[in-house]
Amino acid sequence: MNNNNIITALLITTLIFLEHTNVIAQDLEMKKFTLKEKETSGALFDLTQKPTKKIYFTYGGKFGMFFLQGDYNGNQMIALEVFGKYVGDNFFAEISVPLRFKTSPVFTDIGIDLNVLYPFLGPSNKSEIDPYVGGGLGLHFIGKERDTGGGSIAARGGLGLNIILGTVFFKNYDFNVMVELKYFIYLREFDDRRYQGIGLNVGATLPR
Repeated sequence: MNNNNIITALLITTLIFLEHTNVIAQDLEMKKFTLKEKETSGALFDLTQKPTKKIYFTYGGKFGMFFLQGDYNGNQMIALEVFGKYVGDNFFAEISVPLRFKTSPVFTDIGIDLNVLYPFLGPSNKSEIDPYVGGGLGLHFIGKERDTGGGSIAARGGLGLNIILGTVFFKNYDFNVMVELKYFIYLREFDDRRYQGIGLNVGATLPR
């Protein structure tokens, strides 16, 4: 083989090698672009995801006044309440221990309530104010000082009904403040009189 043939063979081999290297480089560049496009698409997809509402359980307390109506009209009681609150997607529920009392004459009411409440503006409401309505049942033990007989205490136990209208403030924070009106009626008579009233409460949940 003469020198011309050797040079020609080397040139052909070099061209084939360069062409193959170029194909590999183009393939790598295409893979990088595809990977970058996927990452960008994933980032955009993540940014456009609608946030899901948190479902959680928390605790809190309320303070207010309870104004007796009907047969006990004119009596006012201090109202204290501790509660646990479960917040779901379209509702929330409370289990609470209310205590209402006055000292002269003695009148007390302690119970366990279970209430289910619904924000009536719905899940589309994005503001920090969230009005709600609802109600539930409670097992209450009521005692009062007898009108005669040396100041002894008469007591009863039974079911009661709650109807609640209120508003949650700071809805999107780690804690909530609420103001509510709560109507309660005892489902049995107490010394031939109907125990019922309206409470005005202010409360807050613990930071979660």
